Amino acid sequence: MRRARHDLAIFDSRRNRRFKRRRNWGQILARTLTGAVVLTALLGGWVLLRNAFATDEVNLRVISFLDQQPIGGAVIVADNGRETVTSDGGLATLAFDAPTTLTVSAPGYKAATYPVEVIPPQGSIALSMYPHVLQGRVTDVNGIGLPGATVTLGDRTLTAGDFGSFEIVAAEPGTVVAEKAAWVSAEVAWAGEDNRVDIVLEPFMVKGLRVFYDTAGDAAAFAEILRLADETAVNALVFDTKEEKGRVLYDSAVPFARQSGAVNVKYDVRSVLAQAKDHGLYTITRIVAFQDPYATLHNRAAAVKDSENGGVWTNSQGLGWMDITNRDSWQYPIDLAVEACQLGFDEIQFDYARFPTDGDISTTEYSVGPVDSEMRISAVAEFLSTARDQIHEVGCAVSADIFAIVLSVYDDQGLGQRVEELSWTVDAISPMIYPSHYGRGWLNLDNPNDHPYTVVSDALESASLRNVGGTLMRPWLQGFSWSPAQVLESIRAAEENGGGWLLWNSLSLFDPDWLPPDG
Repeated sequence: MRRARHDLAIFDSRRNRRFKRRRNWGQILARTLTGAVVLTALLGGWVLLRNAFATDEVNLRVISFLDQQPIGGAVIVADNGRETVTSDGGLATLAFDAPTTLTVSAPGYKAATYPVEVIPPQGSIALSMYPHVLQGRVTDVNGIGLPGATVTLGDRTLTAGDFGSFEIVAAEPGTVVAEKAAWVSAEVAWAGEDNRVDIVLEPFMVKGLRVFYDTAGDAAAFAEILRLADETAVNALVFDTKEEKGRVLYDSAVPFARQSGAVNVKYDVRSVLAQAKDHGLYTITRIVAFQDPYATLHNRAAAVKDSENGGVWTNSQGLGWMDITNRDSWQYPIDLAVEACQLGFDEIQFDYARFPTDGDISTTEYSVGPVDSEMRISAVAEFLSTARDQIHEVGCAVSADIFAIVLSVYDDQGLGQRVEELSWTVDAISPMIYPSHYGRGWLNLDNPNDHPYTVVSDALESASLRNVGGTLMRPWLQGFSWSPAQVLESIRAAEENGGGWLLWNSLSLFDPDWLPPDG
């Protein structure tokens, strides 16, 4: 009996120990899992805190791949979510651990990513970006480039080069606007997807009348000119501010004009301009450039000399000429042009920007010595280019009057005027296409003056083949010795072949029947 109880006691003791062992393993497992969770939470929290408050900053520099120039305003983002923005010098600092990936974006540049496996010992990383490059051309409707056109995209403005081409580096999406004096501006929306935009400009079709200075100074006569413009297609007026005898016809403040005694006020420029603007008219001033007896007497050193007597050379009318090969003669007409632009004219038109043709040309003597055709052509082109640059700065278009004969022949006719070179220098060329000035037999015509459409069309068609610079061809047409039907025929030829027209009458006596109706 005692044996049995002893054995039962041993069994109960072993059973209790077995149950205790089972409870201990469960507790150990639970405690282990709890510890793992806590440890994971601590590690995760440490990582978050490390990312949030890391102090190991890396120096970064963002540059353009094309020219290595720094890029300001670039946004750099690391995998840890931290970001920074570069200064104007392209510099920034950012805290991150390697390995990571940096994402970089900047206006005008293609977004890029850069894997960083190891931070360099020096702690500095350079990141290069490829810019968006927008290329294109500004042309007329015939595809002829328009050099000198202004192209604007956002806050970027540049000037189209040869053949009207342009390139904008680091271009941002927006509206591309093209403008050129004497042309109608145009714009194209650019979404940034394509890398090319071509813009076509239409010429501003000037349809103008010449206003004689006495007409401008006579209120009733000028009112009649304005009435004609209101009732017809006329949209522009051409005023003389310096005429063939060197007189400056308004109260100019240009020192040389006043010192030489050239100022001879015939009308109030500000008043007539205000009236013309009230009628919505485009205004042009005609400035006679180098035929100028006042200037030759005031600045003999820059005048054309007479090789026979050493004095100032004069033409068959007794008028002296300034020496276009001498740059000292250039600034006076340019100063008058700048002043006229500042007074409110839209366009400056140079006449007599050439070499003299009447009188004893064999005795002319220039500062550069004997001149040949290439020297003459170069002198005229350089003067007009210099004038254009200064006048464009104050906001006016620039044009030049030329002899119509140079459209149809390939030499300069002793004038220094050749279409190919002139087409690069000014915004518009106004050849004086007066059929009454052509001799019998021209184009096999017995009397060219009887064939206005044929003569004008032929001249402008010849010019178009040589207009490599894409300037406007806006002819002077004769408003004299013709019937209304003949004047209208010459206008039709100009509108079909050119960039507008100007009608010349020495006294501004225009027959309303000469003019096309409005619209």
